[in-house]
Amino acid sequence: MAQLLRQFGRQSCLFRHHGALLQKSIQPMASATAYEEMSDFWAKNRKLNRPLSPHLSIYKPQLTSMLSLCHRVTGIIMGVTVPAVAAVLLVSPGDFTTYITMIRDLNLSPALIAAAKYILGFPVIYHYINGIRHLAWDWAVGFSLKDTYRTGYFVFALSLFLTAVCVHMI
Repeated sequence: MAQLLRQFGRQSCLFRHHGALLQKSIQPMASATAYEEMSDFWAKNRKLNRPLSPHLSIYKPQLTSMLSLCHRVTGIIMGVTVPAVAAVLLVSPGDFTTYITMIRDLNLSPALIAAAKYILGFPVIYHYINGIRHLAWDWAVGFSLKDTYRTGYFVFALSLFLTAVCVHMI
């Protein structure tokens, strides 16, 4: 209360109109009572074998939550790996063609190379297409539950299709 008086002064509008309310509401905290209440609360929850909060295990996975998780994970993966690979290539001797030739000289199986292309291509393509979906949401388009599921299936299918096209065309 003293800090409020120093900051606003006794003649301020805040103090004149709300001074009585502030005086009543600012009371010292009874920390021992709060600690006891908190301890009782957690003891009761442990006794009832309750989780700390609504845990992920109680929710049925839904398309919308899985696509949201996938979008975030692909964004984080790209946000970490793209700058890291760029930094490594920047300080490494040789150029890009040297490393492509080195990979070709390993004589890896075509299935392994295709799998690597899928692993590298899907996050980029999925994140890009789902980003367009998010832009549509920014324009308030496609928020109904039916549209959300329909566009979710479309984004996932289109991502798989375009990834396959890129993998087998390149």
